[in-house]
Amino acid sequence: MGIWAWVQPVDRIWKVISDDEKGTLYVYNEKGELILERKGMSKEEISFIEENFLQIVATDLSGARSPAVIDGMPILEHNCMYA
Repeated sequence: MGIWAWVQPVDRIWKVISDDEKGTLYVYNEKGELILERKGMSKEEISFIEENFLQIVATDLSGARSPAVIDGMPILEHNCMYA
């Protein structure tokens, strides 16, 4: 299970909860209201979203994943939206 903080351009933080075991993805707005719900997804689909979207635009709060490393050097997070 992953818990992500997705900062929006208008100074709001959305909470994203991904669970590859259950195949679910939930997005909550800053008020705690459910704004997106996806069920019945495969582990591969959840992993794809986490690796190719959430790791770029959000911060992993679950601490379950280690940062990417190449040749012993950590890859610093780069967010194109704020570059």
